[in-house]
Amino acid sequence: MMRGHMRKGHRFPVLVSVLVLSLTMAAAVASAQETTVTAPATAATTTEATTSTTPAPAGEESAPDPAANGARDVREKGTPRAATLPPTTTKVRLKGVRKGRVTAGKRVKVAGTVRRFRVGQKVTIVLNRGKKTVKRETVHVRAKGKGSQLGQFHWSRKMVAPGMYRVQAILHKGANWASSKDGSRNFRLRYPSLKDGNRGPSVAALNDLLNNLGFVSSRGSKYSSATGRAVLAYRKVNNMARKEKATGSIFKKLAKGKGGFKLEYPGAGKHVEADLSRQVMVLAKKGEVDEIYTISSGAPATPTIKGKFRFYRKDAGYNSLGMYYSVYFIRGYATHGYHSVPTYPASHGCLRNPIPDSVHIYNWIDLGDPIYVYS
Repeated sequence: MMRGHMRKGHRFPVLVSVLVLSLTMAAAVASAQETTVTAPATAATTTEATTSTTPAPAGEESAPDPAANGARDVREKGTPRAATLPPTTTKVRLKGVRKGRVTAGKRVKVAGTVRRFRVGQKVTIVLNRGKKTVKRETVHVRAKGKGSQLGQFHWSRKMVAPGMYRVQAILHKGANWASSKDGSRNFRLRYPSLKDGNRGPSVAALNDLLNNLGFVSSRGSKYSSATGRAVLAYRKVNNMARKEKATGSIFKKLAKGKGGFKLEYPGAGKHVEADLSRQVMVLAKKGEVDEIYTISSGAPATPTIKGKFRFYRKDAGYNSLGMYYSVYFIRGYATHGYHSVPTYPASHGCLRNPIPDSVHIYNWIDLGDPIYVYS
């Protein structure tokens, strides 16, 4: 009994000892493996840190990288540096501009300079109205004096159309000079009032504008009786006061191309229209207005007949009634010249036209041409 008991008592401590020994050996093996794996990485990290942070000895510079120098040499040899061109200065000065305005019909003049002048230089002048380019022209630069470093250029243009303008001058780059440019200040146009006896470029522009719309006027720079009649016809067409003076607003409206006559019968081919309400007569062809004249039709007591008719007879010169170069369209009704052509209906039924215009009207009308008389 005593032996069996002792054997059981000794067995339990032995098992505990074996278990503790096994755990201790397993931990030792695992620690050894971990040390073996991580040691190289730590060594590498330490070496790398040492290599990257170790400064060069004092007084010494790091050795240049041959590969980097080779790449720089190739880049510099393959792409040569562009030569720097001598700089230039372009200046623009306007003549004919007063208080930011140019008188319609007159010229705006550009007097520009280029410093560091070279033979062969050219400047492009650009005239802008608002955001739109209305004129572009290239001019030569000339030396201001023999051997001078200052060049000069000139340009001008007659101004008629309204708007906000600006001039720019651009010097083109050359073989031995750089490009440069300059621009002017903005400017507008001024439209003066004009009347009989006035002369000059503004009157010439007014005459051209009237003729462009068919209002038969003079062709020169004088405000003549023909200009006055054309202005009167324009006023009548646009239901204005019936006089022969051109105001600034009329001038500007003409410069915009507005205020022309609209045909009632554009599809009638070559024909004549007499608008009794506005007291004008229009010669038309190819669907467009050709010429417009002021007239005086029948007075209220002797009104002009209305309707469509055809010219059937021509009488040159004066007749016994003082009618000059008459063209008849029905019975005794005709269009003819007369010494008195007021701004209102005053005839005995005919269509009176100014004597200076009578021969031309007579020659323009062919027998058989239709005439439309309406109000």
